[in-house]
Amino acid sequence: SDMEVPKLDNPVQVALIGTGNRASTTYQPLLPALKDWVEVVACVDPVQEHCDRAAAALGARAYYDVRELVKDGIAEAALVVTPVQSHYAYSVYLSSHGMHNMCETSWCSLIAQAREMIRVAREQGVVVRVAENFFRFACDRFALTVKDSGFIGRIGRIFSYADHTGYHNNSRWVRFFGHPVWAQAIGHSMETPSFRSMPHRFHSGEHFTAHYFGFADGEMVADQLANGKGWLGRHPRPGYTEWQGERGTLLYRAQDPGVGASKGGFTIAKMQLRRCSDAGIDPEHGVETIRSLADEIIDVIDEDDGCSWTRSYADTSMGRIEYENPFRTNEYSNLRKDYGASAMSHIADFALAVRGVQQSEFDDEDALMSLVMNMACDLSAQNEGQRIALPLSDEAAADAPQHQSLTKQYGIDPMDVEGMMSVNYAQP
Repeated sequence: SDMEVPKLDNPVQVALIGTGNRASTTYQPLLPALKDWVEVVACVDPVQEHCDRAAAALGARAYYDVRELVKDGIAEAALVVTPVQSHYAYSVYLSSHGMHNMCETSWCSLIAQAREMIRVAREQGVVVRVAENFFRFACDRFALTVKDSGFIGRIGRIFSYADHTGYHNNSRWVRFFGHPVWAQAIGHSMETPSFRSMPHRFHSGEHFTAHYFGFADGEMVADQLANGKGWLGRHPRPGYTEWQGERGTLLYRAQDPGVGASKGGFTIAKMQLRRCSDAGIDPEHGVETIRSLADEIIDVIDEDDGCSWTRSYADTSMGRIEYENPFRTNEYSNLRKDYGASAMSHIADFALAVRGVQQSEFDDEDALMSLVMNMACDLSAQNEGQRIALPLSDEAAADAPQHQSLTKQYGIDPMDVEGMMSVNYAQP
């Protein structure tokens, strides 16, 4: 359990860069509850109306240009909540002016960008991080607790269907097993009648992805998704996941996939622990055995205080396995009671790293790896599922298609910080 999160006597003075949808719906209501770690002194957004609204709500100064913020020097660090294509330019610019920065997911668009973000940050002695919240949800927090408890033995495999596939899930697997040593992927497209999921989102066809990752000690992840929204009657998020141990399984599954699929989006999910108990010495082989079928089956209890998830626990034959959540607030509500905690956790983690109080759970090298895993899967899928060794032997080749598409989209080399800084990223 991780209830003891150090607090700071001198919270980090931060700027919120980007005051659009995610910033206003997630960051803005959560930031006041993080005053032991951060104090918001500025908001930045070229859309003045959004910026003024956020600044007023947070009691911060409004800026309409990042350069003006940096010139004034009132913030030590920045939370960058802007479109992905802008992250690299903002991060390198802020780092080069001595400002710590944490960018939303995905961290950036190219491996070369991530490497440069890390290089400049190290050169300037600043902390750069990614705002990764997925492994901070209750299920992953509890899964790591189960792993440490040894209750189902060594966990050697994770099977996930219909949760995410992509940067977020990659980060979950990195947090659980470390950096992978190979990736393999196949994709499959099929035609469907056209449909609209939202008034502004038109679809025809569906693409299925299957990503496989292998790790240094022989563990494996199988991560698959048709669509994560429950369209076409598919399983809605967060789907079905098993952490497969040598003598049991931790299961996480949507409680009513039918209802979820008919409503779309996300549906409530629950965990269950299943363990095979000892079955004595085998008469023929003379070895210790376990039962073949799980005979100890425990529903994991998730508790909340009405707004925030407070803890998840299971009472087992080996005692209570529990994760207690230290990040709570009444100012934010979400269908997922653990959503607020997942975002609060990465902001506090960033502040503690900035102050040098403790090492991050997920650092810049991890942020890079989640991107590399995506690129490796794309390469593998383009090559009929060929296994790709990690780290990649040719990062420039892996970057090339995305590099070309960004250059075409913006008419600027995506590695050009000044050029990419001058793009108007404001989304309607």
